[in-house]
Amino acid sequence: MLTTLYFILALGFLILIHELGHYLAAKLVRIPIQEFGIGFPPRLVTLFRAGGTEFTLNMLPVGGFVRAKERPGDEEIPDELMAAAPWRRIVVLLAGSAVNLTAAVLMLSFAYFQIGKNIDHILIVGVDPESPAAAAGLMPEDQIVAVNGIEVTTAEELQALIDRNKGQETEFTYMRAGEYDTVTLTPRLEYDPLVEGPIGVGLFEPLTLFGAVRESVALLVFQVQQIANLPFRLVGLKGMLDGFTVAQDLDASTTSVTAGTNTVWFLASISFSLGLINLLPVPIFDGGKILLALPELFTGKRVPIRLYYVLNMVSLALVLALMVYVNVNDFINPSINLDALTPTP
Repeated sequence: MLTTLYFILALGFLILIHELGHYLAAKLVRIPIQEFGIGFPPRLVTLFRAGGTEFTLNMLPVGGFVRAKERPGDEEIPDELMAAAPWRRIVVLLAGSAVNLTAAVLMLSFAYFQIGKNIDHILIVGVDPESPAAAAGLMPEDQIVAVNGIEVTTAEELQALIDRNKGQETEFTYMRAGEYDTVTLTPRLEYDPLVEGPIGVGLFEPLTLFGAVRESVALLVFQVQQIANLPFRLVGLKGMLDGFTVAQDLDASTTSVTAGTNTVWFLASISFSLGLINLLPVPIFDGGKILLALPELFTGKRVPIRLYYVLNMVSLALVLALMVYVNVNDFINPSINLDALTPTP
């Protein structure tokens, strides 16, 4: 029960900072905001007023919203956001996703740094079941010290030595629970480079704070490339709650090097997903609203407000139908691997 409550609060926080991004951007480009709501209506109480904005607390405790100042009687331009110059609207619309993506980088960097500063050698964080590493007996939490007697201190050095020895018996020196040992395995020549490596392990190397930030950005760029090139599975609320629960359980471990970072990484992945989804060119999302603002930016002609409303209603219906499908599918056909959450840099 507590895990579900923590998940709701965490998801609400990530949605709330998205709306905070919109609010701060609106203030920056001088678009009046009538209300900044914490939670969703009905309203419980007005907390305070500042800068012409009401800050309200609402009954449904997930997320929040930003409502631009209304223009009563103006059917063509219903509020001050729509009345603003298109570039101002685009700045405000981009800001929510920018905050979520920035939060994802910061959370990932924290998780990476926490792990990277607590290991002395290259950490194995995952082993493919049918891989040469698994056959040789290597396990998650082992730390690779040397290859064929050559000490390695970075994942790049290790990968170069593995590539050099593909198809040949290779000796790996590793540390497990403070004890050193060696195994012999043969890095494979044939494998799918998109999803696996020559020996079949996920790696994590000691990192500085700058290195943690660099690897976080690189991971997020890689995930965008993967989404663009491979089929992917959408996750509903149950899938996210399941992942959050697994992360909490892993972080309760007192032996894992990654303990304490899995929940942070999982929340970073949700924040990253929120940022990306809101940039999709679908009218109900910020990306769709940006798309509708672009013609006006270049031609000076506004998309008719009635067409704008129709596109929003149609896209809302389609998105709601997709959400129902995804959430039902989470119950009927759960297929997400949540065994190892912390990603490899």
